[in-house]
Amino acid sequence: MKQIKQNGITLIALVITIIVLLILAGVAIATLTGDNGILTKAVEAKEKAEIANETEKQRLELLEKQLNAEGKITVSTLKVGDYVKYGDKLTSQSYVTNSNGEPDTGYETPQTFNTDTNTLWRVINKKANGDVEIVAVNNTLSSDGTTGLYLKSQNGFLNAETILDNLCSKLYSNPAYGTARSINVDDINNLTGFNPETDATNYNKAYTYTSGGPFWDKNTNIFRNATTENPITVDNTYYYYTVNKNIPLYATLIEETKTYTGDHSEENYSMFYWLASHGVRARDDASDFVVRIVASGDVDGWLLFLADIYGYTIERARACAVRPIVTLNSNVQLDTSDVAKDGSEQSKAWILK
Repeated sequence: MKQIKQNGITLIALVITIIVLLILAGVAIATLTGDNGILTKAVEAKEKAEIANETEKQRLELLEKQLNAEGKITVSTLKVGDYVKYGDKLTSQSYVTNSNGEPDTGYETPQTFNTDTNTLWRVINKKANGDVEIVAVNNTLSSDGTTGLYLKSQNGFLNAETILDNLCSKLYSNPAYGTARSINVDDINNLTGFNPETDATNYNKAYTYTSGGPFWDKNTNIFRNATTENPITVDNTYYYYTVNKNIPLYATLIEETKTYTGDHSEENYSMFYWLASHGVRARDDASDFVVRIVASGDVDGWLLFLADIYGYTIERARACAVRPIVTLNSNVQLDTSDVAKDGSEQSKAWILK
């Protein structure tokens, strides 16, 4: 009788297969979850990383305390508004307008300005590279102590920014600590958050003059008459706003300017100060050429020269104080030997090493 061959998995083979699979599963589970398993190792690695991070944090905090105890903290740790003593790092210098190749102020009489080594300073800005900008708490006046810097007419307008920056650089720079310049309108705008591109009416609106003048030709940086054949296009860059009293440094930079109660008919305003920024109030028939100021709690501008399309002109001489800003190098160290000096008020001004 012929035998029939049967194909299939025997019960014994199936049992063996299941046993092998169970063994493999056990090995895999042990590999993942055992004392030396992958998951366990991952958890241990995470815990070790957290411990290392905490240890490093504690090490840095200890290092900071040690550095503080040794007086090696730099100005990069200062906060906006902190008071800083910087005058003792200056030597007395003099700046004379309209002399030694300095640009013409437009004002006939030269003026002398001297370094004020007694004024305190406050942090106005911190830069990304660690440098710190400090602004003088008090105005700088001419050597008579009552008169501001005179700027007049076309040359006063054209040269104002250079004159103000040169004056501040000469009087308040110290190569070992930092460089000085004049405060400008961008410094105030940064504190207030004012953006002329979005907040100023008619900002950068252009007016083209075909007669009259002289108007400022920004392409050649001169004043000249306009003609049909040679017109001049002038952009309106003037704006005015009242500074919000809640901004940082309001008491230092704005409050004092509000004490003036006169009628603006005089020339000298020693409680106002120039901003090293000029502007133009352009209209369809005339333009006012101004240098920006902080006055009576506002950001504004003094008219130095006016011209219209009929050839009518006005020139003015105005005197305002000067406010320097010094950029302290990030590696300048603070003297922390006196723990009471934390910069929170004038009597506790930070001392520079």
